[in-house]
Order: sequence, then C-alpha cells, then structure tokens
Amino acid sequence: MFKRAFVAVAIFLFALTPVIAATSEAPSRNDVIAQVTKAVEFYRANGREKALAELNRRDGAFARGMDYVDVHDLSGVCLAHPIFPDVVGQNRLDVADMHGKHFIKEIVDAAKTHQDGWVTYMRENPNSGAIEHKIVYWAVHDGLIFKAGTYE
Repeated sequence: MFKRAFVAVAIFLFALTPVIAATSEAPSRNDVIAQVTKAVEFYRANGREKALAELNRRDGAFARGMDYVDVHDLSGVCLAHPIFPDVVGQNRLDVADMHGKHFIKEIVDAAKTHQDGWVTYMRENPNSGAIEHKIVYWAVHDGLIFKAGTYE
C-alpha cells in the first residue's frame, strides 16, 4: 500500500515538473500584455480609487514577486507601485538606467501620442542578479500609464 502511494505521489510530482519550471521563468511578452490588459480591465470595472489601491498592494492581484503592474500619470508621477511603495507620489521623469536612458520620460512622451508600446532599458534582474535588458509594455487608459515588464 505504501509503495503504491509513493509511486502515485512521485508520478504526480513528475507530471507537475513542467508547470513548476514554467512558473519560475520570466513572463513572456504575451504574459506581460495580458497582465497590463487585466489591470486596465480591473480599473474600468472598479474605478480609479479601488484600482490604484489594489495596484499598490504587494500581495495584490497584480503583483507576483517581481512581476507586477505599476501606474504613472502623464506627467511622470507614480500613482501605484506594489514593490517600491516609497516611489508613489514621486515624479520619476529623471529616473535613468545605468546608461543614462530616461525610460520613464520615454514612456510618458510616447504615451502622449500612442495608446501602447514597448520600451527597453538596462536593469538588474532581481531573480538572477545579472544586468539585463528589461522590456516593458505600457498602455494608456483614462490618462494613466499601466506598465509591466520582463527580461530578455
């Protein structure tokens, strides 16, 4: 009896291996777009106050470890950030990567004429500690920029 139970558990865990491995990988570009889209849909359904409160929660629906959605307004002020709450309320137009690229300013400038887009910059990957290209997808809704990213 014990042997059968052990074999059944071993088979179950073996079958889960691809699922477990997939969840530790960086999200795909499609995953990032889906995450931003869900955040915008949540905003539409629940309004600004409730959506920003949820988007600011470290354990909220739009924050899974270092995969999260943050929100800026069209002047560059951060309105929601579940991982770094100290940046909420700050104008972040001067934030630059290690090569001096002002990626928040680039996103804000593009968001004034486009509904969505992608921006790439250099950042330390918190999962690996390596300096890598971070690619960020952003979408504008109701004068707010919803963004999420992944590493290439």
